[in-house]
Amino acid sequence: MIKPIHFLLTVLFIAFSFIAQGQRGNQTSLSVGTELDVPLNIGSYQYSGNDITYKGGFGVNLKLETPITQALHFTAGAGYIYFESNRYYLYSVEYSSSQVYPKLHPGPYVYLPVVAGLKYYWAKYFYVSAETGCAFKTNNKSYNSFIYSGGAGAVVPIGPHHGLDFGVRFERGYKNIDYNHPIDQLGLNVAYKYRF
Repeated sequence: MIKPIHFLLTVLFIAFSFIAQGQRGNQTSLSVGTELDVPLNIGSYQYSGNDITYKGGFGVNLKLETPITQALHFTAGAGYIYFESNRYYLYSVEYSSSQVYPKLHPGPYVYLPVVAGLKYYWAKYFYVSAETGCAFKTNNKSYNSFIYSGGAGAVVPIGPHHGLDFGVRFERGYKNIDYNHPIDQLGLNVAYKYRF
């Protein structure tokens, strides 16, 4: 039996595909955005005897998009990503022999990601995308990391040359000295887009 939500999503996908044509590929665009990053595979684990839960991150990004064909575009971008850990450890102290010591506080982890990829407009304002690149460390708690992502989004026009780009993506690769695995994360992005 088909679930109602699956049926609805299928109908919407088919409708958008028939109603809208691929975005015209005669304009290059530049976008400036902000993003919220939600780690998916980081939970509590032991760090010097303490349980720590890593929180999400945030960032800003700049992206250039230029057409290869009417529907397929090349993208290149750079950004700034900041991951925070459990803020409880910023204010905690340990007591030993009447001495007060600050508890170890993991993070923050700060990166400068540089990526390139492709964006395919399967309908007039809707796209899927894939990118890969490197996240360069900017402090001693981070590692240089190979990163890659895939996602989807929509562009809402607000004039002949302006628009808002709303996107969501799955991204993997960020590494730091306190966690042995690359971070899997969900990125939510909103960007102002100018076409020229």
